[in-house]
Amino acid sequence: MDPESRVFAKLVRSLNDHLPVERKALGELLREEKPRVVCRDGSTHRIRKEELEAIERIVGSRWGKEAERLKLPILIEMAPDYGRSAARIRGRVYCDILQAILGEDRKTTDEMVIFRPDIRRLRRELPSATQYAFLISTS
Repeated sequence: MDPESRVFAKLVRSLNDHLPVERKALGELLREEKPRVVCRDGSTHRIRKEELEAIERIVGSRWGKEAERLKLPILIEMAPDYGRSAARIRGRVYCDILQAILGEDRKTTDEMVIFRPDIRRLRRELPSATQYAFLISTS
């Protein structure tokens, strides 16, 4: 990797310092009095109990016990590959949550590319249960 690319990669890593060191399972977070994850920068990120309960309602009926293992927070991946106002959500269960919030039924497998209005709506509904992750292009 050339020096310029290394500097850029380091910058992107620093943009992601707010992300959790390890995401926690929905079931574990629901059992905590004050649900939180530890971030890469050493801070903690609190997730509102109401949001966890809303997620449980959305996925519980369809995914059953598997829903308890759902890892949170939900990552909204931002990358230049998607364009200026687009992001990606990966994972079938995360796509199901997104579709329930948007009131849509898209035919999707494991990922969805969403645009600014949908990103805003998702963040409005689940502000503490979602986080932005910044990615760099591998090509």
